Amino acid sequence: MRPIRIKIYKEAFTHSSVGEAREPNKISFTNNERLEFLGDAILDAIVAEILFNRFPYRDEGFLTEMRTRIVNRDQLSDLAHKMGLAEFIQMKPELQKNHTAVKSIGGNALEALIGAIYLDRGYKKVSWFIRHRLMGQFLDIDKLMKTTVSHKAVFMKWVQKNQKDLRWDQTSDSDSRNGKHTVSLFIDGELWFTEVNKNRKRAEELCCEKACRKLDLSFQL
Repeated sequence: MRPIRIKIYKEAFTHSSVGEAREPNKISFTNNERLEFLGDAILDAIVAEILFNRFPYRDEGFLTEMRTRIVNRDQLSDLAHKMGLAEFIQMKPELQKNHTAVKSIGGNALEALIGAIYLDRGYKKVSWFIRHRLMGQFLDIDKLMKTTVSHKAVFMKWVQKNQKDLRWDQTSDSDSRNGKHTVSLFIDGELWFTEVNKNRKRAEELCCEKACRKLDLSFQL
């Protein structure tokens, strides 16, 4: 798969620390932040499609959790490292010495690369790249399925660290044949998320999973 619009790939590998505005008081996007935004959405959609087709008999909760395991910040950073993307990223020299920063920047650049491929070659080509290169070559889904991730544990650490007031509101539909639990997550009195599930703990976990994504909290797989 040969690139056509070379300029857009250069942009994908240009970090904001060196991609500055070209003219005073005028925004000129010379870094990869916009491409990262686009790539993030495309990656989410294609991974969802892959999982939907690969696991035709699994429920929404399983599919959501698997997608989160694949597209979370730590996983993307590790994939970028395996692909050697850091070697191509333009950034300030002082950042290159910060291994934590380089790891995070690599994951962002991977999303930007996906955005660049989409704009350059279209949906079919970027889908092929994600399926056969990203997931097919560098990611083992079967191994990923065997790992255990508690979004609630990760979120609770954030709550404690930031001294937030967390409250759960729960109601149960005892009259329903399949009795379901409605669980709402409140932070500092503000409603964040509501989930309905047959299992109360599962509903709480789904709320916390969405909270982790909202806050871009990372977790080790």
